[in-house]
Amino acid sequence: MASTPPRGEAELDVLRRRLHDTTLQTLEYIANAGTLGAGMDLERVMCLAAREATELRRLLEGVVGDAPATLCGTLACVTDDARAYGDLDVEFERGPMDGSLDRLSAIELGGAVREALTNVRKHARARRVTVYAEERRGSVVVSVGDDGRGVDLAAARRGLGLTHSIEGRCARLGGRAELRSRPGEGFRVTLLLG
Repeated sequence: MASTPPRGEAELDVLRRRLHDTTLQTLEYIANAGTLGAGMDLERVMCLAAREATELRRLLEGVVGDAPATLCGTLACVTDDARAYGDLDVEFERGPMDGSLDRLSAIELGGAVREALTNVRKHARARRVTVYAEERRGSVVVSVGDDGRGVDLAAARRGLGLTHSIEGRCARLGGRAELRSRPGEGFRVTLLLG
């Protein structure tokens, strides 16, 4: 049986995941000139930088800051943030949502979805991605599916984002992440709790 890390280490782990999933990913995007190349739109860069400055301010004020209290609100913010990059059509579809998931779990699932959207932007060569969520009495299904190039899952290398920010988050919440993909048929991550 694995031991639970001391509280300070657990909080530091949450902070590391948040910084990886937000600020680090945005800075890498800006440093690589996004998908627009050297002529990247300065206004978009300024918008992304302002969003990350706000996120860092929230982190300095407390790990959850003024984050939305519900899964629906959290996912709405995450998909809005993904649209700010401007290089992908991001849709958020809601199934039944009863607001029963606790706030910290909603924030952690939002972080997993944020990382899944980052992976789509960085690796999928997709034009469109859909986030679907439903929530009933604390049980949750969230999927992130794209129309990109897909991958052979048996041969694919799992990076830190997938292993820690997606699968690890779900495991810590008592759930699991399922992956589906084939070359040429997109990629789908399904997060299941309860």
